[in-house]
Amino acid sequence: MNLQKYARQTSLKEIGMEGQKKLLEKAILIIGLGGTGSAAAELFSRLGVKKLIMIDRDKIENTNIHRQILYNYNDIGKFKAETAANKVKEINPDIEIEFYNDTFDSSKINLIEKADLVYDGTDNMTTRFIINDACNKFNTPWVFTSANEVYGEAKGIIPGKTSCYACYNNKPENIPSCAVTGVINTLPVNISSFAVNIGMKIMLGENIDGDLYFIDVYNISIHSIKINRNPGCRSCSKGEYDYLTMYYSNMGKSILS
Repeated sequence: MNLQKYARQTSLKEIGMEGQKKLLEKAILIIGLGGTGSAAAELFSRLGVKKLIMIDRDKIENTNIHRQILYNYNDIGKFKAETAANKVKEINPDIEIEFYNDTFDSSKINLIEKADLVYDGTDNMTTRFIINDACNKFNTPWVFTSANEVYGEAKGIIPGKTSCYACYNNKPENIPSCAVTGVINTLPVNISSFAVNIGMKIMLGENIDGDLYFIDVYNISIHSIKINRNPGCRSCSKGEYDYLTMYYSNMGKSILS
């Protein structure tokens, strides 16, 4: 492979040639190819990872175009995962692609076993609990993101080292989607860039703090909350993976709406 296309990265002391070689060996699972997930797919492909595995059940709609930068009007009506796969292959022909036009639930956790890093681009808490339990079970690091209105969140999670999602969340809550609250189009790109950077550091073997970051793109501010590991956490401390049961398998829109 010609590494010249990554010259602007390999010249950085933070990455270098050895770092780039590490990235070229990594497989990323992106769950959800909406606002942050589609932007992350493009960024990871340009970063130079070995493989992208992508899953999303939705099709591209007219209201997606203003913020989901990987798609255009000619893509309306197509599956997001399949369309994203075609787009990133054009960006980086060397990348390996695996995609699923499907819901991610507890029946799909085998995909996490294939990945070196998981990127959460979903928009509901139930899926995040499934991701969290599966990543703890398989010792796979992941990055959580959310984007709504003008506010976004991001947190890197390394099992056994940082706090996990269940350390500070006990159960899913009904949170209004951006279809109800709205979302500014600069937010998903900002959040995905921030989160992909966290994921890159994890893949390079660097330590991350595991803090929960809040970004307000309209008022231009970033705040963080320190979240320590919870010794009583049912998932990362006790190994109780409640969301990997058959109840959360093959349920589609009945729970993942």
